[in-house]
Amino acid sequence: MKTQYLMTVVLGTLLAVATGPANAGEKKLSKDQVPKEVITAFEKAYPHAKGMKFEEETFEGKAAYEVEYKENGKEYEATYSADGTLLQKEEEIDRESLPGPVADAVKKAYPEARIEEVEKLMKPDNTVTGYEVEIKSAGKEIELELDANGNILKTENE
Repeated sequence: MKTQYLMTVVLGTLLAVATGPANAGEKKLSKDQVPKEVITAFEKAYPHAKGMKFEEETFEGKAAYEVEYKENGKEYEATYSADGTLLQKEEEIDRESLPGPVADAVKKAYPEARIEEVEKLMKPDNTVTGYEVEIKSAGKEIELELDANGNILKTENE
């Protein structure tokens, strides 16, 4: 049992090192630095959004723009291509709303971890593609990306 735990920790560490800080490519922007097409599409789709923050990032290997915002007391993120096409949506959800297979995978990979934040990842048509789970384990903050079946796709240290 101890060997299995040690192997899990070693593999998890190697995976974290191999994937590196995926957020390294993110760059905070002011609204004026975001393409007009992105702002127009966002404001049309989310006219009641508050507290917008903007970032330039890479999405599926291409430049993209993320808008973080609040609406109806919840936090959301919308990712757009430079031409204003919506690529992905993220919605903050309660930990209790995390599907069983996803919660089980997190607990199995990080048995001592505490789940801090959960986001549901969706295509523009609201089809759920996976989850981002922020955990705290051994004093470290880690972000996991999992598919809807609970397979860990990405790990990054925050």
